[in-house]
Amino acid sequence: MSLIQSMEDLVQAKADALERQRLEAQGYRFNIRIGMGSCGIAAGARDTLQAINYHIASQNLSDIRVTPIGCIGLCALEPLVQVQAPGQPLVTYGKVTPDVARRILLQHIGNGLVVQEYVVEYV
Repeated sequence: MSLIQSMEDLVQAKADALERQRLEAQGYRFNIRIGMGSCGIAAGARDTLQAINYHIASQNLSDIRVTPIGCIGLCALEPLVQVQAPGQPLVTYGKVTPDVARRILLQHIGNGLVVQEYVVEYV
């Protein structure tokens, strides 16, 4: 990547990154993002990530993409998990313990039912 030297360069870099992200997400039925900033890790995000990965592996769900990301910005609600299906709204869940993560996988991923009591944002 070349140096960003102007606002136009920044706008182009953002557009390129979003396009790469869109292309990478193709072929997955769901994309799950887990906030792994320092506040998320301190709140138990590693355990949540392990629970999600374990459930996906044990159920042989190859069409789900799991991506650890940085801070989402809602520290008081960590661990945070975002779930999105192509063409669907992004659902951000807060206070996601390993048990809540399994519930999200069973209800939201498995049956298409958003787990309302843990929703922080539905965009």
